[in-house]
This record gives sequence, structure tokens and C-alpha cells, in this order.
Amino acid sequence: MSRTTIDEHGQTRDHRGEWRSGRPVYLEPLLDFPTTPKRIFSWLFGIPGFFFPWFAVFMAIVAASYFFFTPDVHRMQTFQPGWMLEITARNLVLIFICTGGLHLWLCRWKKQGRLKKYNGSWPATNKRVFLFNDQVKDNVFWSVSGTLFWSAYECGLWWCYANDLLPYISFETNPVWFLLWMFLIPIWRNFHFYLIHRLIHWKPLYDHVHYLHHKNVNVGPWSGMAMHPVEHILYFSCMLIHLVVPSHPAHMMFNGIQTGLGPGLSHSGFDEIVLGDETSLKNDRYLHYLHHKYHTVNFGESNVPMDKWFGSLHDGTPEADDRFRAARTKA
Repeated sequence: MSRTTIDEHGQTRDHRGEWRSGRPVYLEPLLDFPTTPKRIFSWLFGIPGFFFPWFAVFMAIVAASYFFFTPDVHRMQTFQPGWMLEITARNLVLIFICTGGLHLWLCRWKKQGRLKKYNGSWPATNKRVFLFNDQVKDNVFWSVSGTLFWSAYECGLWWCYANDLLPYISFETNPVWFLLWMFLIPIWRNFHFYLIHRLIHWKPLYDHVHYLHHKNVNVGPWSGMAMHPVEHILYFSCMLIHLVVPSHPAHMMFNGIQTGLGPGLSHSGFDEIVLGDETSLKNDRYLHYLHHKYHTVNFGESNVPMDKWFGSLHDGTPEADDRFRAARTKA
């Protein structure tokens, strides 16, 4: 039997210092079968659920960015450095506030210590595999690089909107589709993520591109966007859906903002974000943590269970450990 220890929070950690919640990874019920209307309703409107807290947080960021920190659309009819730099600066501020704030709370200030932290170690320093021999500095560098690609996609799409080159809708002309498309964007984004993620695990692309992201075995908030530029191009290409699907610019911004800021949450390395003695935000990102641990499992996200459909789901249980260990030995 593997040696275990009890940490300072009373949590059981294995011989590698890893903590498990003791429950299987969570798959959202919309496309997971079998399911029931009751489960779907609870997932949609419960706390935590689809709309609260994270969907609501992203929508608040989109609304503030759209109404207060986006240049006038008439300026965007021609490519000019001024308005493009404004969008880039806004996105850089967003990632430093959101991802950087999460890093400060969890990893720099260690406000909750290792409570609900999957890996017992902290970000690496004095490790040559990372730029500047420092995991956080390396991750920040590549995250800033990724934000430039995010901003480039957004600027190109804004130019298209400004010149009436994209299929356009508004809430006034089509309120049902406007709201439904906002709901579907996270599902589209995760479907797209699974496909490009499987692609970059193809050995030639993994060896030259995706390896950079997988230097982060012990993930932290800044690890999420720490990618090779080629991967950034593929990752943010989910925004190109607006070239063909009737959308409002707010849909496009929501797509970009969730794609840019979401990885900070999915790579936080914590099961919950504890804000006080009786207040915490459920994060439940063990599914993706296991991908960084094993590399060959959990390529997707929880609301489109493609890993379950295609046999690459590791649900975090000891039984799944045994199953994938046996498959690896056989291979």
C-alpha cells in the first residue's frame, strides 16, 4: 500500500504529496447520458451551476468591457494602431487582474494554504526547464504572448463587424437566438478545445508545440495560457465561428474572454477557492489536473463529455488508475 501522510489541513496526501477529493470528476449533465430534467435544472440554476458563479462572472466582465473599454465601432472600419492597442491593453489588464489575482490569492499570498490543493508543491523555482528558471515567470511570459493572439483575433473580427462583413444579429431583432447563442458558446468552445487538443497531442505537434504547455505538471493559474504561439493560434481559432454563425459582437467578446481567462480557473490546481471561513467558490477542475498528470487522458472539458464517448476519460478513481495503468502496460 502506498504511504500516505496527513497535511496541516487534516487532508490525506499520497507519497507524491497529492490530495484527492474522494469523488469522481464531475461531468455536467446536459450531454451526459443517462440524465434527467431534474439534474439538468439543478446544473443550470444551482449554486454552483452553469450560470452561477462563473458564467455570471464572465458575463459581467464582458458587459463592462463592451460598454466601457471598447473603442467606438466607427473607428474600427480601418486598421489603425490606436484602437487596436486599446483592445490589446484592455485584454492584458483583464488577464493580469483575473489570472494574476487568482495567482496572488492562491500561490503568492497562499490565503488558503494547501487546503483543497491537488498537488502539495508550489510553483517551481530554479528549474532550468522553464524560461528564467522560474515556472511563474515562464508562464506569465507565454500568457502575455497568448493575449496578443487573442487580441489579434478580436481586432480582426471587430474590423469585420465594423464593415458589415459578418452575419449579424442583435437582441432587438432576434432575442431568442441572442440568448441561446450566448448559452451555447461555452459548449462550442469546449467541443472545439477537445478537437484541437487531440490534434496537438499528435506526436510531431506535441514534440514541437504542445510540450511547452506540459512542462507544467504542477499547474497554477498562469499555467493555463502558457502555450507555444502555434497553440495560441489554434486555441483562439474558436473565435472564427463568428465568421459563419450570426452573432453580436458581445458574443464574440464572450467567446474570447472566456477562452482567455478560463484557463486560469481550469489550471488553478485547487478544488475550491476559499474566500472565508464559510465562503468558497467551487472550482472542481480535477478532470484537467489529471490530464497534466497523465497526458493521455481527459483532453476535453466537463460540459461536452467527449472523453467519455471516446474512451479517454479518467474519472479520478483508483479503479480508473488501475484501468489506465493496465492499458499503458499492454501498450
